Amino acid sequence: MDSAFKELQQLNRQHLHYLWQMANKGELGGLTEEKQRLGKIMLAHSDEYFNQFEFADTLADHQFDPESEVNPFLHVTLHAVAEKQIEDREPIEAFQFYNGMIRSKCTRHEAIHLLITILIKFLFPVLKEKVEFDLAGYRKLLKTYKSRNPEKIVGLLEKE
Repeated sequence: MDSAFKELQQLNRQHLHYLWQMANKGELGGLTEEKQRLGKIMLAHSDEYFNQFEFADTLADHQFDPESEVNPFLHVTLHAVAEKQIEDREPIEAFQFYNGMIRSKCTRHEAIHLLITILIKFLFPVLKEKVEFDLAGYRKLLKTYKSRNPEKIVGLLEKE
């Protein structure tokens, strides 16, 4: 792994550890909107990732295996990205997809996770192959899937 990337990863996890501590103490008030969002998302995921957040500073070097582990730090970051897209309505299709999932009786959290699932499909090629993010493709897929049965979306994405 590139040393600059590794250093950035360590700094990010230390930062998330700090936000976790602030969130646990209920002291998010003085932080920026984005930091508050991350802290709240971490609290919402504390049942799943408590230990990873609690010991994020000591896990700074740990490489999560995407085949067998969820990277909780990446997960909360993607969660924040999805929430920001919905809040800003940018792209508008993310907001429309989210509303479609809510109309289909998804919880807010489930709808965001489905949005993340679609977002990942477009982010991985950017990270792995260093290609440009396919915004047009992302928008098209969100538009296509906004009226689909939420329970079938993951399976449909795997077939694409």
